[in-house]
Parts: sequence; C-alpha cells; structure tokens
Amino acid sequence: MTAAVLAAVLLTGAVAQAGLPFTDPLNWWHYILETDYDGSLSTGSLGSVERFIESRSGSPIESLQESPAISLTGTIAGEVLNNSDNFETRTGATARLFVDILPGLYLDEQLSIWAGSDENPPDYFSPFHQGLEHGRHLYVDWGYLRFRSEIVSLSFGRIPQRWGPGRYAQLLISDNSPPLDMLEVKFNLWNTLQFTGLTSTINSDSGTYLTAHRLDISPRDNLRIGISESILFKAEGLDFAYMNPVIPWYPVQWNERLDDNAFFSFDVSWKPFRGVETYGEFLIDDIQYENTGDRPNKLGWTAGLSTYISPLDLGTVIEYTRIDRYVYGQRRPCNFYLHHGEIIGAGLGPDADRVTLSLGTSAAWPLLGEITLNHTRHGEGTVTEGWPDSASTGGTFPSGTIEYTTGAELHLGWYPLDYLEVHGNIRNKWMRNEGHIPGESSSEFSSFLEVIWSW
Repeated sequence: MTAAVLAAVLLTGAVAQAGLPFTDPLNWWHYILETDYDGSLSTGSLGSVERFIESRSGSPIESLQESPAISLTGTIAGEVLNNSDNFETRTGATARLFVDILPGLYLDEQLSIWAGSDENPPDYFSPFHQGLEHGRHLYVDWGYLRFRSEIVSLSFGRIPQRWGPGRYAQLLISDNSPPLDMLEVKFNLWNTLQFTGLTSTINSDSGTYLTAHRLDISPRDNLRIGISESILFKAEGLDFAYMNPVIPWYPVQWNERLDDNAFFSFDVSWKPFRGVETYGEFLIDDIQYENTGDRPNKLGWTAGLSTYISPLDLGTVIEYTRIDRYVYGQRRPCNFYLHHGEIIGAGLGPDADRVTLSLGTSAAWPLLGEITLNHTRHGEGTVTEGWPDSASTGGTFPSGTIEYTTGAELHLGWYPLDYLEVHGNIRNKWMRNEGHIPGESSSEFSSFLEVIWSW
C-alpha cells in the first residue's frame, strides 16, 4: 500500500474496516497524520510513525505473490487493572484469516476470545460484542467476502462501519454497536465521487433491517462533502424499495410506508492549510417543517478542529457534539436506532452534549503519548423513551436533572518491535448528580498496564 493510499483511507467520510481495528489507539494518529497530508506525500518522505501505521494498515497477504494465498495472523493481550482499589486481570486473543481467492477477490475474518475477572475485555482489545450472559466471550468480530477493483467494490458479510469525520462521535453510523451483517456496494469515480450503499439486518429473527447510502464529493484535494441517508424499518421480508441504493428513500417512506425511522446526515471536512483540518456533521432525525402540534426538532451536530505541528511531532483535536432529546428514538420500539442494544449512531446518546480536547506527541517514538480531557452533560432523555405524544418544544437542554461527567486520561503506548506493544493508562472520572440524583457525586480512578503481542 502506497503512502497516498494510506492517507486516502481517511479522505473519504465512509470508513469501513481497514487494517487497524477501530479500537486501536493508532487510529487517533492515523487521523492526525492524514491532517498533514497535502496530496504530495511519497513513500520516501514518510516518518517513522507513518511507516509503522502503513505496515499495520496493509493486508497481511499483500506481500504474498501467489494467488490463491492464505494468511493467518492474530494477537494475544494481557492486562492488569486497578479500578477504585479493586485489582482485576483481563486476557484475550484474536485470530484473523485472509484468503486471497482470485485477483481482487478475498475473504477477511476475525474471531476473538477473552476473559476478565470483572467480565470485561482488555482495553484497546478488538472485540465489538459484549456477551449477554456470563462467560460467553467467543465472538465473530467481522467476516466478509469482498471483490474490489479501482472503480467498484462488492462485499457480503459482517462488516464494521464508521461514517463521518468525527474523531469521538459519528452521528449516523459508528462503531458503537457491533458490526452489521450486510450486503455492501461501493463506487469510486475519478477519486472525486465515492458512493456507498448497504442493506443490513439489525435483528434477523425479528425482521428488522437497516439500509443506508452515502455520497462523498471531493471537488478539491483539501475538501470533502458527504451526504448520507439511512432507514431503519421492520418488514416481513426484504423491502426492495429500500434496498434500491440510487433513489432517495424519504419520499418512499413518507408516501408509501407507514412509520419507519429515517435519518439524513451532512458532513464536511476541509483542510485550509497543511496540518490543519476542520470538520463537522449535521444529523436530521426529524425536522418539523409543518409543525402543527408544537413538536420539537430531533437534530444532532458535531464540530471539530484537528492540527498537526510536524516539526514538534505534536497533534491536537478539539471536538464538540450535541444531540437533541428524542434523537434515535421513534414511536415504535421495534424502530429504535439500536443494534444489540447499542446505539448505531453516537454512543453519547440523546439529550446530551460533550466537548473533548486531546493532545498527543510522537517526538519520543517508539513511545506515543496522548492526554484527553472531556466534559459531558447528560439529561434524563434516553433512546428507549421513544417519541411520546407529550414531546413538545421549549424546555431546557439537557432536560431534567443534568448529570455532569468530567474525565481526564493519560495514555502511553510503546512499540519497541513490530509485533509487540505496551500500553499504560491512568484516568479519572468525576460525576455530579450521578444517576440524575441531585447532589449525588462520585470520583473514580483507574489505571492499567497492557501488553499485546501480534503473531
């Protein structure tokens, strides 16, 4: 994979699973270094961190010359954790299979297994699922068959997705919920227009589906505009009107269907100067353009600024997200915007806002350092309260008794070898009005040391 392809992975707002799992701390640096990309980067000009991320992002079978080719890789992780004076241990392992079947056609699948004394996986570990019952921690993280050419990509299987430029919140589709089982198609025209369309199951045994499509427009190297739409609906069988990826679905939902959950999203990322990127996303769950019942709008938005000072090997991100009450909810519980009980969009959830500031340096490579501060306000609204008839405009944001959470975190990652990494982390979380109970407060300190070995 060339350096240009490395940077282009994040030039498109629709990011599917690449070589780095979404939980990998190197993703933060992937975004930061892409901010410094001006279209002229060559392999020879890559720094140490860029070369390391490039090697991690590439497919293990790219170095194999014969087709078909098979590669089996994986990780083993171990962690010790001190959480509020409780000592915990966590371990986990993954196995990832690549099969290069024919030129352009390959299989990518990963399984994971983990155990923890507190029933949690190691931090920065790859599993997306969390077991509903004690001791069930063997998962298929992803597994899909894909054909890819310079113009078109066709995929079928369980595929992680993350749409939009947000570093800490993606409003329409994020990796907050487990990967969806889907049929996906992508088109890339002249590196100026990129189209993504998918049809996926939410709960296949209950007939709930999600369809989504997205158009990314890049009129200039430093500007990308994204337009997305999704529909979550319940049906007795596949709905071919919603499966049609090239028509707008809102008129179909409005005129031909009863009450499905429709979303629009608009996002943009712009790099006015090398090393500086501004970005934003605007989500429309419901907007009252003919408001005869004094009903509130259901909107969300994110704005962020990312910088990279190359001479100092210093990166920064500041991001703010606000999500109105009732966003992701709906009249019918079967249409709540949830997958395996987790929000398909931003994990922040409705009736909340958050500001996040992070600062990182790679000056001491192979040691990476990052400090993150965040402050969250969360009202009493939840997805599962739905869209009640009592919902009306006015009132405060966030609503009810506001829960305030302030977090501080220091992360150090050491990469002494290609196959070995060590992570140390200390964090503290302060809460006021915890559980929306006035005057209830708490403070929680935790630290951990984790070792990951790749094979």
